[in-house]
Order: sequence, then C-alpha cells, then structure tokens
Amino acid sequence: MLLKNEKGYFSSYAPERVFARKRDAVQLDVQLELELKRKSINKDMRRLDELVTLWYRLHGKSLSDHIRLRKKLYWISEQLGNPVASDLTSEDFARYRERRSVEVSTTTINREHAYLRAMFNELDRLGVITFKNPLTKIRQFKEREKELRFLDHEEIARLLEVCKTFSNRSLVYIVKICLATGARWGEAEELKPSQIKNNKITFLNTKSTKNRTVPINQYLFDELKAIEPISDSRMFFNSLSTFRKAIDKAYIDLPKGQMTHVLRHTFASHYVMSGGNIVKLRDVLGHSEITTTMRYAHLAPDHLEEVLQLNPLNRYLSG
Repeated sequence: MLLKNEKGYFSSYAPERVFARKRDAVQLDVQLELELKRKSINKDMRRLDELVTLWYRLHGKSLSDHIRLRKKLYWISEQLGNPVASDLTSEDFARYRERRSVEVSTTTINREHAYLRAMFNELDRLGVITFKNPLTKIRQFKEREKELRFLDHEEIARLLEVCKTFSNRSLVYIVKICLATGARWGEAEELKPSQIKNNKITFLNTKSTKNRTVPINQYLFDELKAIEPISDSRMFFNSLSTFRKAIDKAYIDLPKGQMTHVLRHTFASHYVMSGGNIVKLRDVLGHSEITTTMRYAHLAPDHLEEVLQLNPLNRYLSG
C-alpha cells in the first residue's frame, strides 16, 4: 500500500524508505508486494509434528534410543503448540524453556534443546528443509557439576551382603559385574551367556554404539559360569526394582537422580584412586570423549600434588 507523509511517499512494506517522487515509491511498493507473494507461495507450511515424523523415518529409527527420542520430540512439539516449523523462532523456544525451568532441571532442558536442534540439523543435511535451524543461535544453560557419589568399601560389602538376602538370584551377580567392569546397569542385566568367555565380558549394543570387552578375575568368571542362564539369549532376570530395595535395606543414601549409576561411578572412582590410567579408563567405560572421563581425574593419588611443593606459603612456614 502506498502512503504519504510530510516528507514524501513510501510503501507500507518499507516505511523507512521515503521518496520525493510518487512513481519511485509506487515502483518499490509493487516490487515488495511481489516478493511477499512469492515467499508466501514458496513457504514451507509443514508443521513441527510432520517434520518429527520425517526425521524419524529418514534417520531417527536408526538410533539406539529411537522410540524414546521420537516420543520426546512429539511431546516438545505439542508443548510448543505444533507450529508451522518454518515460523518457529528463537524467542518461541526461549519462552518454552522459561516455562519448563519451573518444572524440570537445567540438565533436562538442555537435553530437550539438544534433541530438537539435532533434529533440525539432520533434516537440513538430508535436504528436507531449506529454512534455517531456529535453535542454532540459542546457547544452552550452564549446568552445575553434579556430585559423583561412589561407594566406599564398607558400603560395597554391606550392599553385596544385602543383595544375597533377596529371592532374585540375578541381583548380586549384576551388581558384581557393574562393580568389576564399570558397566551400565542395562549392559550387565541384558548379558547373554555367549558374551562371557575367556575371563572377559563383551558388552554389545552400548550407548556409544561400540562393543567393548573388559577382563574379569578368575573368581568372578567361575561364579558367572556356574550360574544357570534364564535362556540362551539372557543370563539374568530384570532386577532394577530389587536393586532399589537393596539400596534402602543397606542404608545407602544417594543423590537425587543416581541409582544404578552409582556402581559405575564406584568402579571408576576406585580405579583412579588406585592409580589407574585415565585414558585406559575411558576405553573401559566406553566414553566417546575423554572430557567425560576426566571427571574422575581429581581422585588420582598424585592429582595436583605439586600444589604442596609450589604454593607460596611454604617459604614462610619453613622460616
């Protein structure tokens, strides 16, 4: 629409550009209107739910955790109002984060951020979308480093004794495997008999998607080989709920959000405190990045030992 003020003529599409001659303003007005119509015709009108579906079909279903991720992305889309995806803005997601911050932890919000951003990135790589990822410029919240609780030897002994008191005969062996290898609970619980041989346990379908083999001592190997497996495809019964009861019965207090993972932390912490190599620990735990394993570095016997010799107070204490 063409408009006029005391300074001259201008288009309603670009009010900041004022012309003395009417025809110049008319020309710009027509040009901008045509561009707007062209963009409207070519605009991607698919809603966020539809893009989640496409992402899942073209890529997501190949991921190890695909069912949970798909459900989470649909849930996020619902909370955002299932908008036309190309209309989603940084501000829209920022306001969503603000609402979520009242309900969940910063870690959870950052994970949701990462899931949605990764989905848009993958759709862009696949050529499914041509508009920019609306989450690219949003920085994740800074997270406080969590307490890494591990069990001392007295707690380990108490827990193992308590585990033997339950009718679930698999429980104590799953706990022992986690303590001896640093395995995640699911990796140990889902072991097949064929994965335990030659004094080694091979973990398959891991979080990092890479198989890894960890040696175990002769005593534990003999114990595991003496067990009668549930079937050829499963060594143990599901034991997570029984483990929760065992933790309570053993009077072990754990930080919120930590349960079976305390066994993995216990293995890693004692390994480092006994002088274990941090790089080798990364391989045993199956971490893709050494930075994740470095969380345990402060437990090493010689960590920051130079502080004792090199701090400036020593000169004055020695006279």
